Amino acid sequence: MCTIPRAHERASKPERRTALKNPPAPVRLEIRYSDLDPYGHVNNAVYLAYFEQVRLGYWRSLADLADIEKLEAGDIPGARYVMAETSLRFKAPVFFGDALHGAATVPWVGNRSFAMNFELRTGESFETGELACEGYAAHVFFDPVKNGVQPRPDWFLQAVATLEGRPEGDFAPPER
Repeated sequence: MCTIPRAHERASKPERRTALKNPPAPVRLEIRYSDLDPYGHVNNAVYLAYFEQVRLGYWRSLADLADIEKLEAGDIPGARYVMAETSLRFKAPVFFGDALHGAATVPWVGNRSFAMNFELRTGESFETGELACEGYAAHVFFDPVKNGVQPRPDWFLQAVATLEGRPEGDFAPPER
């Protein structure tokens, strides 16, 4: 008997990971009334927008380390990217009155791509908050003028390693 894997069994899954500890650039997120669904909790589609706000906070910290003052459309010049893959795992609902915090870390950096792990937590601070959602995103460096993939900027890996407080060798991409 031959069994065909279901779509969810075939899909690539991000590796299981441990909770983010001491992330380099946590941010406080605003929950707007328009973020809610008819049940009174944050709509699932809004979580990706929250992840982008977290990514922007991380990006600003990277820009500061690289002495880059001006961002282009929210990205660091020369380090623009497109998202290649993303996933979310919902752990608990988030409601309008909740204090919401988010943070990200970069688990790996390749020659033309990098990944980010995200967490959203409710509570007084990111460190003490309860996990509401975790996520993963793979990004590919992209040149919008040439409309194509581009190599990683020379400064990127060093800046990420400095921001994360880890040696550059810790950022090797996973083997596929």
